[in-house]
Amino acid sequence: MANLSGVTPTWVIPEEPRYYTLITQTESMKKHYTNLSGTSSVERFKLQWTRMTDATFAILKAFYHARKGGYESFTWHCVPSYIDTDADGTADGSDMTGRFVEGTFKFRPQAKFWEAEVTFEKEVA
Repeated sequence: MANLSGVTPTWVIPEEPRYYTLITQTESMKKHYTNLSGTSSVERFKLQWTRMTDATFAILKAFYHARKGGYESFTWHCVPSYIDTDADGTADGSDMTGRFVEGTFKFRPQAKFWEAEVTFEKEVA
């Protein structure tokens, strides 16, 4: 399994946890709720880089292409310490395994640097 390291994001923004709930209506017009995500939520994080050098941007872009976008999972090593990676209520910043979310890799060239962002989805254990 590949490792993402050496391209530490400037910002890591946790997104709202996703709980996949199916809502159906019964004949009595009452709603019936079914939880499809089990006991775990789907955790996503928006990774943002500002003022990246050409070399660092090339590393990030090559890593994204090598994973075939969101196809291949990898271990993310440079998780900030304020992220609660094991959802126990305590921030720990330990390594996470997951994938890029297809269609979220965006980048913008600036005069002397690059800006980029991509969403990382933690693998559900």
